[in-house]
Amino acid sequence: MNKKLIYKMVQNCLKQYNEDFHSISFESREFKDIFNKVIEEKNKEADSELHEIVNDVVYGYITGSPYF
Repeated sequence: MNKKLIYKMVQNCLKQYNEDFHSISFESREFKDIFNKVIEEKNKEADSELHEIVNDVVYGYITGSPYF
């Protein structure tokens, strides 16, 4: 998977949730965790759209979901 594409998608999701203060850097531990979770979910649900998976993972990150 293209890590830069996923990073851009994550940043766009954060903007949608008005989480500018949660903006994360490409090299941060937070992004690494999000990226790994996106890859894990994509492997589980190969038929799902990447956009949907990224949205779900970012939502879990923002809300502190135990499933994140």
